[in-house]
Amino acid sequence: MTDNDQPNPAPSREEAAPGTNESQEEVSAQTATGGADMAAEEQPEAGVEETTDPNVDAEASQTEAEEHPTEEDADGETCPVGGDLGDAESQTLRIQLQEALDEKEEKHHLYLRTLAEMENLRKRTAREIQQARKFAVEGFSKDLLSVADNMERALTAIPESDDDNLKNIVQGVVMIQSELNRVMGNHGITRIESMHSPFDPHLHQAVIQVEDEDAKPGTVVQEMQAGYLLNERLLRPAMVGVAKGG
Repeated sequence: MTDNDQPNPAPSREEAAPGTNESQEEVSAQTATGGADMAAEEQPEAGVEETTDPNVDAEASQTEAEEHPTEEDADGETCPVGGDLGDAESQTLRIQLQEALDEKEEKHHLYLRTLAEMENLRKRTAREIQQARKFAVEGFSKDLLSVADNMERALTAIPESDDDNLKNIVQGVVMIQSELNRVMGNHGITRIESMHSPFDPHLHQAVIQVEDEDAKPGTVVQEMQAGYLLNERLLRPAMVGVAKGG
């Protein structure tokens, strides 16, 4: 056997798989490079200081101030708006509520006073209407009293007689006087009974004083003109003579 015919020795492991070694080296290199890049991203490079943008800091401060506003209190110290200002707003609301309650109470009292005044006005108006109805004929009644006076004077002036004709005239006048008194009574006109009653300045008008030993002083002993009332109101006082004291 010649030298050329001798079998070649088995290649070494490194020689048998050259491609495999190269692939492993490339993966190791990539892994090392990736780790270095991540470390570089996580840590700043040595010797390089981290810098900040002042504009960015100002905008961030302004945003924080807007989100958490503050106010200066009476001592000049700042305080968050959402804290002490909330108490101030609550105090303001309480004051406004109290003012509203006071105003409501005042209006309620005003309503009650107005209601009372309207009730008084209603009663006064009803009373005035009733008084007007009662005394609407006051002027007519005063004029009618002169007719009653003349009828009484006529009866007093007729002398007593046995003449039947004169008696019939007297009887007719008496009947007219009775009818007149009835009509006057239907309209609230009543005669004041003055004789032998104590003198009343609200009902009587003293004309003379009369010496009368049988009557008490101040007693009406003479009536010159009859007095009348209209629905319990004085229409005309009676003209009387009063007994004189001893």
